[in-house]
Amino acid sequence: MRPSHSKDIKSFFGTLVAHGHPRAQSQINQSTLQPASNIDTGLNATGTVLQLAKDAGDAASKVPYVKAVAGILSQIIKIRDEIQANKERCDEIIDLVHSKTVIILESLDIVYRSNGADEFEDLSSDLEAYADFLRGVLRDDLEPWKAQSRWISYVNRGKKASDMQKLERQLDHFEHRFSVKRLVAISVDARNTFTLLSKSPLPTEIIPQALPESPEVVIGREDVVENVVQAVLSSSKPRVVLLGPGGIGKTTIGTTMLHDSRITSAYPTRYFVSVELAPTTELLETRIADALTIPQSERGVDLVSQIVDNICRNPHPILLCIDNLETVWEVENEQPQVDHFLDILSGVGNKLAILVTMRGTQEPKTSCVWDSILILGLDTPRSITMFERLSREPADAFARELLLKLSGSPLAIKLFALMVKEGDKPSQVLSSWNEHGVKILETGGKHRLSNLEQSIHLSVFSPRIDDNGRLVLGLIALMPDGLSTSSPWIEGFESALPNKAPLRLTLRALRRMALVDENRDSSRWQMLPPIREFCLRLIDSISSVMISLVEVYIKTLAGHWNYSSSASQRVILPEMVNIRGLLLYAAHRELLLPSIGHASAKYADWARWRNIDDSAILASFLRLSIPFGEQADIHLSMGNTHTRWDRLEAAEASLTRALELFCEARNRLGEAKTHQSIGVLHVLRDRLDAADASFSCALELYNEVRDQLGEANTHKSIGDLHMRRHRLDAAEASFGRALELYREVQDRQGEANIHQSIGDLHVLQDRPDAAEASFTYALGLYREIKSRMGEADTYHSIGDLHVRRDRLEAAEASFCRALEIYREIQNRLGEADTHQSLGDLHVKRNRLDAAEVSFTHALELYREGQSRLGEAKTQKSIGDLHLCQDRLDAAEASFTRALDLYREAQDQLGEANTHCSFGDLHLRLHRTEAAGVSFRHALELYREVQSRRGEENIHHSVGDYQVCRDRLHEAGTSFAMERLGEAVTRKSIDDLDLQSNQLDGAHLCPRVQVGALYL
Repeated sequence: MRPSHSKDIKSFFGTLVAHGHPRAQSQINQSTLQPASNIDTGLNATGTVLQLAKDAGDAASKVPYVKAVAGILSQIIKIRDEIQANKERCDEIIDLVHSKTVIILESLDIVYRSNGADEFEDLSSDLEAYADFLRGVLRDDLEPWKAQSRWISYVNRGKKASDMQKLERQLDHFEHRFSVKRLVAISVDARNTFTLLSKSPLPTEIIPQALPESPEVVIGREDVVENVVQAVLSSSKPRVVLLGPGGIGKTTIGTTMLHDSRITSAYPTRYFVSVELAPTTELLETRIADALTIPQSERGVDLVSQIVDNICRNPHPILLCIDNLETVWEVENEQPQVDHFLDILSGVGNKLAILVTMRGTQEPKTSCVWDSILILGLDTPRSITMFERLSREPADAFARELLLKLSGSPLAIKLFALMVKEGDKPSQVLSSWNEHGVKILETGGKHRLSNLEQSIHLSVFSPRIDDNGRLVLGLIALMPDGLSTSSPWIEGFESALPNKAPLRLTLRALRRMALVDENRDSSRWQMLPPIREFCLRLIDSISSVMISLVEVYIKTLAGHWNYSSSASQRVILPEMVNIRGLLLYAAHRELLLPSIGHASAKYADWARWRNIDDSAILASFLRLSIPFGEQADIHLSMGNTHTRWDRLEAAEASLTRALELFCEARNRLGEAKTHQSIGVLHVLRDRLDAADASFSCALELYNEVRDQLGEANTHKSIGDLHMRRHRLDAAEASFGRALELYREVQDRQGEANIHQSIGDLHVLQDRPDAAEASFTYALGLYREIKSRMGEADTYHSIGDLHVRRDRLEAAEASFCRALEIYREIQNRLGEADTHQSLGDLHVKRNRLDAAEVSFTHALELYREGQSRLGEAKTQKSIGDLHLCQDRLDAAEASFTRALDLYREAQDQLGEANTHCSFGDLHLRLHRTEAAGVSFRHALELYREVQSRRGEENIHHSVGDYQVCRDRLHEAGTSFAMERLGEAVTRKSIDDLDLQSNQLDGAHLCPRVQVGALYL
């Protein structure tokens, strides 16, 4: 050994010791290495490392390329404080390069002290290559971030993150070249001193590697393990590959299979080779040679032939399990070599069975045929069982919620369970997950089996996934319902990508890595929730891909605003979940793109059409500083939404503000729409004259701007108002004009709606055959345009018609069909209305228990949908039912609740109907004075809302009241005024029978008033 050079190297390592490098402190004999004494102890951490690198460079000045390596390391460390963006990732790169460089230089020191400076002549090319590599890291991976702004594009961030895995492999490769290839063995004695073994004889035997122990807990994988066992045993030349995403349990299944008694009997010799840290085919071959215990001294240039020879000479059948093959298979330029090596192994014959585990869904591209087994996630019951067995705690509601988010990933469930076992509460873990995502599921360390984020990171930043692939992952992550597979959407989303790359090719590449999957039931590309959470957190607060994606949906909503159009329904309805998610994402980040306010209003209109109250998304945008024109649209949509859910005061405030903004902007079309909405609100609040005026204003404005569809809709609203006022001829004329306009603009949805309204009109005109014909025609149109809600509404109307015609079996069948469709389309209010009608039908058929069940269902659904009017109507029906059952106290409670709800909703007609029922109740309780008060209240309200039928009905009830007062002559006069039909007359006879004590002929159930008759 040359003393001068030895001193240089020793000085380098002494510097490391002096500045507290942990690896140097633990491995270097400090008694022989003198630390540098010229270091200012007051330097901060960064300054200390910089001085360390400087001293190392000076000390190693006489050793070829060592000074270059140390100098570049100094620059890499120095740049740390100059990084302005992506600092966390750059710090990780710097720490990684620094630690690996120290290890490499330690190896050089050992070689130098063992063999002298001459040995460095053979290492000069390696040192030169390593110096060039470090220069590349400095130039490409660190310096570009010095000038970056804080808003980094997703592409660049993904690229740097992707390079980390490649960087680690390159550093591992250099470390291997400097240490493993030089066959330097280091042992650490009790005093942490080096013992040089490089001059010792090379080992002639390799210690046999033991198989991994069989997992203690394997839950829900018995069927998969059995499939793998059968795949191995049923083939004369088994070639099996286990595929699936990271953390799904491939290694667990493989090791469990190795210990199966049938496998141990068929394959007495079994080897398990992990390729997790073997990024080259050469290292893969070395790992297998180690497993086969081929002595180092006997290994020649052609190691593959020696492996094959070793297998052939073994007297027993061999099962070789290669775990995590993707580590080397996906490295650039390694895949062909790996496939060739596997082909050679497969050529051994039936003496060798091969089991491979790989991330993704793509098997090796070899000439032999592989039996591929795709591993899927655990179902919910098995996920719960696994959690409870590992955590030793029952799965509460919080645990079950998080388990659903983990999508059956055994690794994620295991980490979650171990956290709970260590003392964390499931509620705390769930809260952390919602805030921080996958990074919270770890049990210490950065290994893929102890850290869910690291496991997913290995897949997302695999060399098989390029920058464009990560962009597409971000795009899909932004869509809660996944990416549609239909061509128009694929083409639209391609425009959201910076490089307009073919999206289908990228999706197939992502599927091969098991990062996304095509759900053929929903026709969508989707990802598991943990992967989605990981990808969402990679996206910058405002990234170009997110902006482009929102712009795609804004443009789509602008072109498909008419929810009565079947073509628009086919485009918008499948994307509702995604549209909502992107709009909320944009609102929370205050992303004020052009027309985003209009888009949110159009989305809310679609949601309302589907009976979904999404006023929250409108409120999110109203809090932002968006243009007045867009604010007006949002207020209009908000007002219509409030109206739909009986929040009438709030509706009036929103519509008034919308009208002010539209007038200020001189937007005549917006004014027309708002007047029409205000007219509907007036109808609900029984302000019929005001409603008539609002509809007239709307019609005039629609004519002015030549909006035929708006005219048609307003004529329909006017027709509904005429029906409400029992002006049936005028209603028929308005419906006829609306029908003409719908046909002119070819609006099949509007045409179907008007035929349904005409059917309702024919019912009031006592033309049941014409009503049935109109409903049947409407039903055909709804089926033609595939409007399931229109079908359900029409079946409901047909059921009501059958009730009037006393076809009770047919009525029940129609109601049940409507209920089935409402459930299918998840229209909860439609379900509630149908349960209400079924309850009325059951009462008519004297099935009082069944009626109570139906009314209870309706009440629950109305409350869930926050429909005060629906709840009020059902409370009244329940009160009438209690009256039938002679449960008078319960009836009074129900009527009281119904009256409160009608008053709250300012529904005077419902209030009048309830007062009428209260009068009937008072009569049953012999409270004649109270009955008179209730009837007078009802009569006043019927006159106020101009309900002719209500007045006729109250005259009948007043007749009951007069009977009770023994004023029979006056009673007869009142009865002559009522025209409600046989059912009402029967009720009157029943009351008279009761008063005459002729109980045998009496029916105890009074007539149940159907609110729809008046509404």
